[in-house]
Amino acid sequence: MAAVKKNTFDSFLAQHDERSWCEALDSLLRLIHPVDQDATRVWFAFWPLHLYRVIQQSDNLDQTAQKLEMKGRYLLEEQLDSSLGFLVGSQYWPEVKEAVCSHAESSTSTEGGLADQIRAIAKKLASTLQVPESHLIGITAVALMTLRQIGPAVFSATSIKAAKRKASPNKVLRARSRKRGRFFGFLHTVDSKYTVIFGEHDKASRFEAIHGQDISMAAGKDHRDYQSIDPRRIQGPVPFQCRTGTCGTCWIGVLSGKEKLSPISEFEKARLKYFGYDFGSSDQETHPPIRLSCQARCFGDVSIAIAPWNGVLNVRRFDR
Repeated sequence: MAAVKKNTFDSFLAQHDERSWCEALDSLLRLIHPVDQDATRVWFAFWPLHLYRVIQQSDNLDQTAQKLEMKGRYLLEEQLDSSLGFLVGSQYWPEVKEAVCSHAESSTSTEGGLADQIRAIAKKLASTLQVPESHLIGITAVALMTLRQIGPAVFSATSIKAAKRKASPNKVLRARSRKRGRFFGFLHTVDSKYTVIFGEHDKASRFEAIHGQDISMAAGKDHRDYQSIDPRRIQGPVPFQCRTGTCGTCWIGVLSGKEKLSPISEFEKARLKYFGYDFGSSDQETHPPIRLSCQARCFGDVSIAIAPWNGVLNVRRFDR
């Protein structure tokens, strides 16, 4: 396939820094269907523009990864398909990708701001597919950030198998709110067991947490072999090294049930900022969607996404 040249739209995307993307996402958040509101924020936290820039500016990626203590899979273009899996809107990815490519080629594609571009693409596609615009805004924002990071040539050439249309967003929300844990009458505040789902498309991708237990420790009770899939998963499905908030290995995105976790502490906030995981998080949020699993204690069922990499992305400490 011939190389795809950068056009005006690519230049438009390149003009926007991480703050611009954060502001655009904040302005669109209420328009995204509730099923994907936190999922969209999680995706942007997992794949921040700053990570892309650090990789792009590196003369020696191995040395940079060592300096930033990067582990896991941190190259988006190598795992685009799996990066989208926890977004319900990903079922529309082939159509969204085609719509984004078509929009990028339009001579009027740079009219308005970043949020306006996302809405324009989602609105037009929603009319074509006869689905609510709210189903497409989150995945469209993800598509534009993906285009920004992997470039037009790779973006247009990437082939992802069309997904089966999943249950409607409302059905997914109802399924998420269904209680799965075991309760023992009035003793539930002590003896309750809750379900932590780390893969909504696989019934086996779940483990139990007892009342007040942190997610990392609960995951460690799952003795299935995960290390052959990801070397960071020493014990259980959630990677860890320290379980004290020191290493940043166990960060996760909370897709649903974030209010059923313990409120974030000042210590955890500081650690998230230190690692550079706090994209779009407000200091006023008591239950943000990005958490350190060793600091987040369970008081109900939750659904999470496990970050494919970890490191110390806040490089300011290296510039002193």
